[in-house]
Amino acid sequence: MSEPVANFEDVEHTPQRLERARTTHGDERRRSLVLAAYDLIAEKGFEDLRTRDVAMRAGVNIATLHYYFASKEDLIDGVVDYLLDLFSSEASRDLQLDFSTPLGHLQAMFRNTVYRMRTMPKMFVVLGELVMRSQRHPELEGAMRRMDEQWMHYLGWILTEGVAQGQFRADLDLETTAKKIIVVVKGVTFSYVWSRQEVDFEGMLQIVERLVLPEPGQGEL
Repeated sequence: MSEPVANFEDVEHTPQRLERARTTHGDERRRSLVLAAYDLIAEKGFEDLRTRDVAMRAGVNIATLHYYFASKEDLIDGVVDYLLDLFSSEASRDLQLDFSTPLGHLQAMFRNTVYRMRTMPKMFVVLGELVMRSQRHPELEGAMRRMDEQWMHYLGWILTEGVAQGQFRADLDLETTAKKIIVVVKGVTFSYVWSRQEVDFEGMLQIVERLVLPEPGQGEL
């Protein structure tokens, strides 16, 4: 007697389930390769990064790596995407950040960064390596530009909302101010990671706040 056939719904959706399983497996394999590259950059630096070492660290052969990442540049793009995901994710619920106002967003961005520097220093070792080497490696220059463009876009939104809501100075030059904030945050992070010395993070945040907030009596906070 033949085995009973599964119900129609199961048969109907089997191809979709298989496709989802393949997609999930592929995503996991890509992620494992990106994490392997990320760890090797942190350990050895960008210039010593070899795709064969990445494949070995991830437990696959070089052909499998090139199936997911056709070139080293594509792999670095994956590392940059991973860094962007880390920066955009919530660092810690214990920080009790306020995202209800533009100033709250700005403070949260800064304090999230500080928290990550203290708890996830590898992020900034990798970022520093990519930034420093980007001047000599065209494949890195574009990736770093993409990171800054996304950061500028986010800051542009914060500053535009702050001005529109009357929380920030009405005469802000949005692009120039965003660039200044990026310079301050980068300076603080690189100083902390490379010197291993404490930095007055709250003092740096106050500098950023003075860039955007109205003078007393010139606007409501």
